[in-house]
Amino acid sequence: MKNHVFAVMACLFLAACGGGGETKVAKLEVIPLGAAFDNQTKLKTSDCFKKIRYVALETTDSCLVGQGAHATVLNDWIVVISGRDRCQLFDKKTGRFIRSIGHVGEDPEGYSNVRGGWQNPYTGKLSFPGWKNKIVVYGADGKFDHIWAPSIPAGQFPAMAAFDYLDADLIAGYYSATDSLPARIALFRGDEIVRVEALPAEQEGDGAITPDDIASISVLKDGGDGMMIIKYKDNKSAAYSLGNSCFWHAGKDLYFRQSYNDTIYQVSVVKELQPVRVLDLGVHGWPYNERFEDKKDAIYPTKFMENEDVILFRFMTNVYNDKQKTYNALYRKADGTVKVCPLDDMITDDTNSFLPLQPVSVSASGEFAAILPSEEVVAWFEDNAGKTDIPAEVAALKKVGEEDNPVVAIME
Repeated sequence: MKNHVFAVMACLFLAACGGGGETKVAKLEVIPLGAAFDNQTKLKTSDCFKKIRYVALETTDSCLVGQGAHATVLNDWIVVISGRDRCQLFDKKTGRFIRSIGHVGEDPEGYSNVRGGWQNPYTGKLSFPGWKNKIVVYGADGKFDHIWAPSIPAGQFPAMAAFDYLDADLIAGYYSATDSLPARIALFRGDEIVRVEALPAEQEGDGAITPDDIASISVLKDGGDGMMIIKYKDNKSAAYSLGNSCFWHAGKDLYFRQSYNDTIYQVSVVKELQPVRVLDLGVHGWPYNERFEDKKDAIYPTKFMENEDVILFRFMTNVYNDKQKTYNALYRKADGTVKVCPLDDMITDDTNSFLPLQPVSVSASGEFAAILPSEEVVAWFEDNAGKTDIPAEVAALKKVGEEDNPVVAIME
């Protein structure tokens, strides 16, 4: 576990009032998530997207997609990762298989896992977690590019680091607090450290831990990259988000949010972190100083996906107990509407009256992607055999077989 580049949202509570910050926060765009959680409703595709199209991925013996597939749009391609070791590139328009990218292995060009990395649309390069806290980079042409070792190492576990691209040249890194250092955002250009900025609040690290302190470690599905839960022998618990979900992109903008901090920041190379939005969690807030406690119905956001029209994000409640539940939340920028529904309900397709959607990613250009398993596509046509008003783009999926690769839905 120490050798993987895990991303973790640091444990920080930034008060929304008090001192000079009160005026600043009052000007931020507010997302009333707590009130929406108390008044849950269904989510429909017409709430979220202007159009939907479907791409049936080519199926041959050499390009079978594995279990747990995840799709992301990268420029003219669809990047599909599956299992622990498979990254494949498909044509975004036709679904034609193009090539596999890299491999898992401990050789000089091998990465440790396909998950927890990122794709850079400026360069067309794909970055994967490597070994010993390094990043392995491949081009979309399938060729090994280089290995990047961050010039600032992560602190001792459970202090961790997360990375994502800022532009064609810069990588942004987030470092959680340690006993001796505050949480920080750093910008890198290769081996050069461009800037390091302490996050704008006082906080303490969780402190280094040993196996003797731990009762159990588990990994949960959270609608994002997953979450690690540590149960301590003193009956306390701790949550750490995996992957790099503390960062997300919308167009050329990079956003950042920490756990237990209701403020969303924009990351920039030319100025300090800029607060842009705040989540109003109401009575469902989970302050930093209560992060080890079992908080009933407290909201723990886990993933953000944003384009020019909406923010679609995920959160969990009852993280430390057996009533854990994950939700979809939609924030519509034009009118400030916020809607919340259980993740298992998915997003009802009232656009094409087809299968419900569960977006798993959004590209910097604003294209959401969802996976539709082939067996579900086949079952839908069997259940709707007498239906005559099927849209042409849906009817084209009748060719999909039960053992074919999945269909990728792309939504804008």
